[in-house]
Amino acid sequence: MQDKGEVGTQSKEEMEGMIAEQLGSGKNRTEVVRNLTQSGMTESEANQAVERVFFQMKKTAGEEEFSGSALVPGILGGLVAALIGGAIWAGIAIGTEYELGILAWGIGLMCGVGVVLFAGGKKGFPLQLVAVVTSVLGIVMGKYGMFYYFFHQGIMQEENGAAVAAEYGLFSGNMMQVFMQSLPEMASPYDLLWVGLAVFTAWGIPKASGLNS
Repeated sequence: MQDKGEVGTQSKEEMEGMIAEQLGSGKNRTEVVRNLTQSGMTESEANQAVERVFFQMKKTAGEEEFSGSALVPGILGGLVAALIGGAIWAGIAIGTEYELGILAWGIGLMCGVGVVLFAGGKKGFPLQLVAVVTSVLGIVMGKYGMFYYFFHQGIMQEENGAAVAAEYGLFSGNMMQVFMQSLPEMASPYDLLWVGLAVFTAWGIPKASGLNS
């Protein structure tokens, strides 16, 4: 709760931002009005301000409301973001020979944004699921790209390396089988942390606005 008189020192934008934050956190309009009056605003002014912000948030929520036509574009956006993010992560790891785990978090961000962008600004539970699944897919693709490169580097250092490497093409069953067998050993606690943050971020970006009356 704000101190008495603090509301009067805020700009209109700051005050409306504070109201939107309270409404978005689950407080109803009556609670927000009460907080504003306790902070020095008259009840009439508080009601007008809260109704103005609530109406705008309702309008925005309506524009963002999920529709079935947004699902396919959203999936496409998530896949594009996963592919680009995974390729960037793998490329940096290959170029530097160092796996920067925080970039996995960035894949979650990219997938969340990609889903909403391609879905035309729509949000909702189905798009949250798409963002999460594609973010994990992007991370796995990045890991796969790194593994493929360094696995081949190791093979080529051995006698008859070229012949053996030919049996482990990028999309070959042999390559995928070796990758899946090696994946548990490649997953460190830090990997799980970055994956968790990526999923959390991807989940939150397409989340629909929830307003109490």
